Amino acid sequence: MCDRILADGHTVVGADNFLTGHRRNLAHLADHPRFTFLELDVCRPLPDAGAFDCVIHAASPASPKDYAAHPIATLDVGSAGSRNLLELALASRARYLLTSTSECYGDPLEHPQTESYWGNVNPVGPRSCYDESKRFAEAMTMAYHRHYGLRTNIARIFNTYGPRM
Repeated sequence: MCDRILADGHTVVGADNFLTGHRRNLAHLADHPRFTFLELDVCRPLPDAGAFDCVIHAASPASPKDYAAHPIATLDVGSAGSRNLLELALASRARYLLTSTSECYGDPLEHPQTESYWGNVNPVGPRSCYDESKRFAEAMTMAYHRHYGLRTNIARIFNTYGPRM
């Protein structure tokens, strides 16, 4: 996705704390003149990095192995991380994109899930840290949209795997 945005002539500022990621995943962007990388945790106060046209929240441990190992960090990125990035978008009046997941439906009783399906959730089960994090992030995104008029989008990504993942 970043490659496509850069090819369209936009400047990208990426951030990661490498809790579950790896610096080598960014190697192909290291010398790109319109890509800047900040090593930081979006759950902590963000540095002033100027104005943005778009803020994309794609931070979260996504593998069951990773969110089981980091349940508190998973909940934090969906709550505090979402709030910090929504505030960043609001300050710039930027468009905001949250990458969510089919896990917000819980352990589905319906396959494939439709947008009208509300789910089968368990807020205290072993995977609840991830599911609840995504549900909270979606609710917070919609609250900013309704309350502030922020231009928001939510992309529920289902079972995706690709390069550097």
